[in-house]
Amino acid sequence: MWKPRWMIAGGILLCVCFLGETASPLQGQKKADDNQSGTSPAAKEERELDIRYAQAYLKLMEVTLEKYEAINRRVANTIRPRVMQSLRDSVREARERIQLAESDDVGDSQIYVSSAEADLRSAEDSLSAAQAANANSPGSVNEGEVVRLKAVVELAKVRIDRARHLASESPLSNIRFEMEQLREDVHELHLRVLLLISRN
Repeated sequence: MWKPRWMIAGGILLCVCFLGETASPLQGQKKADDNQSGTSPAAKEERELDIRYAQAYLKLMEVTLEKYEAINRRVANTIRPRVMQSLRDSVREARERIQLAESDDVGDSQIYVSSAEADLRSAEDSLSAAQAANANSPGSVNEGEVVRLKAVVELAKVRIDRARHLASESPLSNIRFEMEQLREDVHELHLRVLLLISRN
């Protein structure tokens, strides 16, 4: 009698064989569909919607940035510089998304590289600020935080390399890259929420 794990392994093997037999004709059909889709009315409509959406999102980011810049003009540093820089980066990324929607020559990987470079600049600025604070007043930023900021810089450098490499990979790799970024953001948000809860 077959054990469950052998039955599962056998099922996976059958699926792989089936996919291997059907992959070639499906890939050929997909290429033919892709060649025709560029000029189809549905493709044109989708592209126009992508452009309109990107433009609307840019408008939202621009007015949000202007709102907080106005607050800081009334009372300096009400909104911290790091938050303002994040908003500026969001505006820049929104403009790049319009380029991506309007042009066939701009790929997602270029957007990822630009975003990763902005993250590196932000990480390096935070590290430099911490080191400068400690130079002026030793111990004002604890050593553990300095070590963490250095690790953030190193991660940002590797992220740039990964983003550049995406240009030569499949669209699935782009999705995986975005999912990893989202996972990191959610993890950081979760940590911040736990820290806030622990203070109450």
